[in-house]
Amino acid sequence: MGGLLSTIKVSHALKNIFGKGRIDALFVVGDLTDGGKVHEYNSLLKVFSDKANVPAGVAVYFMMGNHDHYNKHVNTAKLYKEKLKQPLNQYAEIKGHAFITLSPTGSGGNDYKNDAKKFLSEKLEFAAKKFPGAPIFVFFHHPPLETCYGSEKGHWGTAVLTPILERYPQVVTFSGHSHFPIGDPRSIHQGKFTAVNDGSTTYTEVLRGEVHEKSIHPEGFDNVTEGLIVNVLGNGNVEIERWDTFRDEEILPRWLVEAPHDGSRFTYKGERGKLAPAFAGGIKPVVSDTKEGACVVTFPQAKDNEVVHHYLIEILDGEKVIKSVRKCSQFYLNSWMPAELYVVFSKLPVGKKLTARVTAIDSYKNKSSAIRSESFSVTA
Repeated sequence: MGGLLSTIKVSHALKNIFGKGRIDALFVVGDLTDGGKVHEYNSLLKVFSDKANVPAGVAVYFMMGNHDHYNKHVNTAKLYKEKLKQPLNQYAEIKGHAFITLSPTGSGGNDYKNDAKKFLSEKLEFAAKKFPGAPIFVFFHHPPLETCYGSEKGHWGTAVLTPILERYPQVVTFSGHSHFPIGDPRSIHQGKFTAVNDGSTTYTEVLRGEVHEKSIHPEGFDNVTEGLIVNVLGNGNVEIERWDTFRDEEILPRWLVEAPHDGSRFTYKGERGKLAPAFAGGIKPVVSDTKEGACVVTFPQAKDNEVVHHYLIEILDGEKVIKSVRKCSQFYLNSWMPAELYVVFSKLPVGKKLTARVTAIDSYKNKSSAIRSESFSVTA
């Protein structure tokens, strides 16, 4: 937590999460502070000790993230333990299920050193024997490499814990770090175990290059906070509720990690989301303000069986693409997601007969049939 705005956001998110009913324990997967400073820990403690935010009797488990190691003037691990009165790595049993938390000892994804790996190995072995056939919940800041959204190579993932985790198909990991939206269906992944991205309580990001070549912050990114509620059902299935804690809205559908937890019932794996987005029939992009070598292209949102992630908007001279831009659908805004979008193009050739073409693209890069505007030209 950094400034006043993040404090307000986290308080608001906690109230909405606890407003859903009985919560047995709360897990906060790192980046507790913005820069590992004492005053930031004090703000954190003030928010989480407020009974209006976290009801009395609810156990809260913290772990460190990369930002908590940014303070070069102190022993960051020591400061964490002094302020929060918790060890770096923890094991707990809640209602007959095992929970393991891990913290890095530095700001990098490879900073889960021998102590953390030894702790994870021993506790997983112990829990697997004590609770055969049951899920084991593991929490840490950096997502396992090449699993859930945000863990792609060259981005936010770490490979150092994977050799241990993949021995246990009953493991369900929860991680953050990327700030990627949990409304994206790629935020759950099942390979040799289940990996879940749990979003952020400050703002959202997307994969670099998905919407803009340089920026990872799409429109409205600052109006997003998210969290998960995890329920172990009577039949042994694990149900994961996704919550937009900014607008207090559930993101559907709920995810289901099915028993028996031996990998045989993994459904969030391999080729998923094969259906392409589609626009409603008969609609076209509308081009307006065709002056000074520029124009505005407006179009309605397409539909997808999960989410439309972004759009490719192109200006064509005949069949030649002369300008193109990508724009995020803003699916992470949920009920605030706009019904239509627009983009502005500039420096277009004057007097040419042009058209605008729009293609919807989902999280798995499936593309819709394009819609195309009536021809237009721009004035000087």
